[in-house]
Amino acid sequence: MAKILAVDDEPDMIWAITNVLLSEGHSVVSVNSGEEALVKVKDSPLDLVLLDFRLPGMDGIQILEKIKQIKPLLPVIMVTGYGGIEEAVQAIKLGASHYISKPFDNAQLIESVNKALQMDALRSEGLFGKRLAEKISPPKAERPSVQFQKKQSPGMKNILPLSVAAGLFALFFIGGLYFWNSKGGTDREFAIGHSKVSGLAFSGSSLWVTDWFTENIERYDWDGNKLNLVNSVSMPGAHLTGIAAAGDFLFTCDSWKKEISKYSSGERMTLAAAYPSPGPEPSGLFYDGKYLWSCDGKTRKVYRHALDDMLSVLEEYPVRAQFPVGMSHDGVRFWTADAVGAKIYRNLLQERFRQDAAFIFGDSPAGKPISAFSVKDGRFWVAYEGVSKIFLKNPSRLKETTP
Repeated sequence: MAKILAVDDEPDMIWAITNVLLSEGHSVVSVNSGEEALVKVKDSPLDLVLLDFRLPGMDGIQILEKIKQIKPLLPVIMVTGYGGIEEAVQAIKLGASHYISKPFDNAQLIESVNKALQMDALRSEGLFGKRLAEKISPPKAERPSVQFQKKQSPGMKNILPLSVAAGLFALFFIGGLYFWNSKGGTDREFAIGHSKVSGLAFSGSSLWVTDWFTENIERYDWDGNKLNLVNSVSMPGAHLTGIAAAGDFLFTCDSWKKEISKYSSGERMTLAAAYPSPGPEPSGLFYDGKYLWSCDGKTRKVYRHALDDMLSVLEEYPVRAQFPVGMSHDGVRFWTADAVGAKIYRNLLQERFRQDAAFIFGDSPAGKPISAFSVKDGRFWVAYEGVSKIFLKNPSRLKETTP
């Protein structure tokens, strides 16, 4: 586990933080001043620093600046006082990975630490590097069976009398329809037979899904209520990292070959053309009805392509996402999904791609990066690395967060 430096001049706070982190399997070194912290940063191998904003002598911002001079890539979580938003924003601009405000509970501390460590791992290894390691030496596990029904409370149908169950079903169904129509829909999740989804793309009622580990492309039929698997095509030797459906053709990207490929969308998926990707790590695709868009996890850019013989890049835009893995736009808002921190960024397309805000879903699987993202009828479809489900999300439940 991680070696963490805790910097705080309050003994009770140090004691509490240390106990929580030790219970999670981490090792903890604690100091109570900025000067001691800088010595530890310089002389000790550390994975993370928890730094209190208010310390005697040097304050947290001064210490943060010096830490970044010594070890620019060392993750630092700033611990601020109640309501210290301005302090937190200043710290983030200076390179802090995250901040947490006092008072906080154990769960908040653990979540913040896990996210910062995850971000550091993705930066150092890259999402594709982690995938490569897993592909070379995968964990031994049975492939789960495919199920498409919603989760149900076990045994409920055996407990309730039939008449009561029928009445409750009618009540929930009518209420659910009203809630769906008035609020944009309840969140849904659909179990699938694999956990390494790397691309999601809609074409009418068809949802195309790529899996980088199984090297398969699957087509599901979405009837507004269920996902039904229609067919699966194996693409041996491919490392599929994105997919887009454009009329009679499918586009996929491959981070190993550094290519964008064009296939006929029939059952056999015949290769029609292959193009070099504009960046070294193509990580997602999206077709908007006129142009193909690609994103790259290394350059942290999105590219707008003409559908010509060269798949020419017409424009490119930097994005705030540290590892973009999916995108979509409606002509005004351009959404990008970030593997790091499971964030979703909103950009304004009509203002030269002005970066507007960052969001998270509060109920995202803990510690799991977003691996694929798409939008259909104003609702978000999301997959997470290592989770054998596809999630349908109501965007009204997004919570704004720091970029």
